[in-house]
Amino acid sequence: PYTGGQQVAPGVHIPDPDLWRQLRASFQLDRHTDQKRVQQELRWLKRHPQYMHNMRQRLGRHMAYIHQQVQARNLPGELALLPIVESALDPYAFSHGGAAGLWQFIPATGKRFGLDRNWWYDGRRDPVASTDAALDYLEHLYKRFDDWYLALAGYNAGEGNVSRAKRRGAPGAGFFELQLPRETSAYVPRLLALAQMVAEPSSLGITLPVLTPEVPFIIVDTGSQMDLSVISQVTNIDMD
Repeated sequence: PYTGGQQVAPGVHIPDPDLWRQLRASFQLDRHTDQKRVQQELRWLKRHPQYMHNMRQRLGRHMAYIHQQVQARNLPGELALLPIVESALDPYAFSHGGAAGLWQFIPATGKRFGLDRNWWYDGRRDPVASTDAALDYLEHLYKRFDDWYLALAGYNAGEGNVSRAKRRGAPGAGFFELQLPRETSAYVPRLLALAQMVAEPSSLGITLPVLTPEVPFIIVDTGSQMDLSVISQVTNIDMD
């Protein structure tokens, strides 16, 4: 058989060239589309069909790598969409509460999960380091709560707030039954709505931007800091 003009040996697996299909295949969570808060988020997405297209460049830059790392840990594929909720996939996003980067780490949590910060470097803005730290944190939260919805709530509100909400709630109460901060009550439904949009975009009248699974960068160990203007001159690659 041939694909894209390139001969492929019989029996060789050809990766799906559509990252959205790969994402759908990796989803594991119930999206709870019958819940009022999820329906509210779905209506917002339906009213803003250009939302994902407005992030097209950032999606192309980061989503394949994040999905790859989520899959490497066999975590729910929905987690790859979390930086869209957190930062609209902007590594330079900064919140009024001091959170920064794709995954919106506050300084204390970033330090707790190994993200360096110094005069020259903030690991919270490093897409590779922050993705690794965020997935470590999410795995930690899942081990604590044994529930992905509560783990996600803990990522937003802090694990202490979720633990206190659990103690106040009825025995066995899940995310949708707990009294959580308003922002957190919308946060998890927003992720679930995004997952529903990716799973069934046509049901919302949405067309997703083309996205391939190739990671568009490689990681190079330079050994130390390097001046980008020097790299530009040596490699004959412009600064942009």
